[in-house]
Amino acid sequence: MVYTVKQRIEGRKNYPTDETDPENFLSDEEVRNLIDDQDNFEFTEEDFYKVYNCVHCGECDTEDYRIKLKEKYLEDGNSFEGLEEMKEYFEKYRSPYPSNTMRIRKPPEIPKESDTLLFMGCLSTIRIPRYTEHALNFLLKQNIDFTVLETEICCGWHLLVSGLREEYETCKKENIEIFKKFKKIICLCPACYDLFRKDYVNEMEDEIKVEYIADYLKPSEDKKDGKIAIQHLCQLKNRGREGVDKLVNNVLFKSGYEIIDVPHWCCGGGSGYMGRTDVIDEIAKKRMRDFDKENIDFITTYCPSCWWILARFSKIYKIKPRAKDIFELLL
Repeated sequence: MVYTVKQRIEGRKNYPTDETDPENFLSDEEVRNLIDDQDNFEFTEEDFYKVYNCVHCGECDTEDYRIKLKEKYLEDGNSFEGLEEMKEYFEKYRSPYPSNTMRIRKPPEIPKESDTLLFMGCLSTIRIPRYTEHALNFLLKQNIDFTVLETEICCGWHLLVSGLREEYETCKKENIEIFKKFKKIICLCPACYDLFRKDYVNEMEDEIKVEYIADYLKPSEDKKDGKIAIQHLCQLKNRGREGVDKLVNNVLFKSGYEIIDVPHWCCGGGSGYMGRTDVIDEIAKKRMRDFDKENIDFITTYCPSCWWILARFSKIYKIKPRAKDIFELLL
């Protein structure tokens, strides 16, 4: 196996699903061969474990091909646990969840109208409301002018990486119509950010600026202290936004925190908690072991999916550091 970068953690593969389920891992070469030969074979239900053995961290060079293989798996008449529910929730709520009702408490200071939209994302508004409330309050403290939607339509990432291309295209079309009234979108989720800036913009009539929340991070006005390890974002590092990790480290350092270097590795949250959840569990378990050190006070991140992993699995495995989202650390 040839890896795209030098092995970052001794004895561990950089491709997380190759590390946790090597028996069902498809190498880049195997993926390309399957794509080239796709007209000559059909997937069966048994192929689920190989085709969906991916958390879409972007570490490999064949992510788009892996998505196409999932599309073929479904086109060949196969299914997987949770697929019908996913389609049902999409039809009813345009959400990965059986509801599109936001659980966040919106600060009253948020303007009703603005040229800038903060797009929070379904995970942020439904599963991790406190994380999102911290982000909203942080932006308000920085005097950033923005507004939010009363109801959001999912960006479609979970549909795309599950093989549901048609449903994803529907989400994109409906969101593009909503975005016409804005000049800028600030994304709280890196999956939304990547789709909006690389795919959505190609079909929008008017030019719109797409930014990520990390670009708005600033050091705390109050001096902080503590030793922090950071789960940086595969979906930024591996998708053309190298250097954001240094920016985030610098913001926390200038706030008074000591940065404890833990080599980067996927947390397992790139595709959301769906598909091969057994693989996600194993990836998260390994990542929690990386952070479970006596010299770390806090673990943090600036991604909703990573935060959900850190918050949930740090408790499951009872690691020493406390999970705190980056906005809470800076407020």
